[in-house]
Amino acid sequence: MTTQDEKGIFVTIRFWTDFAEQDGTKIVIPKKAWAAGTLYVRASQVHGIRAEDSVMFNNLEELLVKLDELLKKRDVSLVIRDEKGNLVPRLGKSYPKWTWTG
Repeated sequence: MTTQDEKGIFVTIRFWTDFAEQDGTKIVIPKKAWAAGTLYVRASQVHGIRAEDSVMFNNLEELLVKLDELLKKRDVSLVIRDEKGNLVPRLGKSYPKWTWTG
């Protein structure tokens, strides 16, 4: 039997943090992070998703482009329903290629 958590598709966004010197020791600057980092998809037996390499993004404008890349690598589609009830891909597999100009 699967739990509610196991039914979902989980993506983790990890923002890079910076360090500061304090009394000769490096410390994390609390509640501050770069607008860049990595995306991970959690493995899921229910969905047939394996944990693979993460995808890095360099700025927030690139985040959705990289999320799309990550989902496509794992054959995952994010969908919506149109007014006729059809499932329409919005990101990932079957979604048109991004043309990011940033």
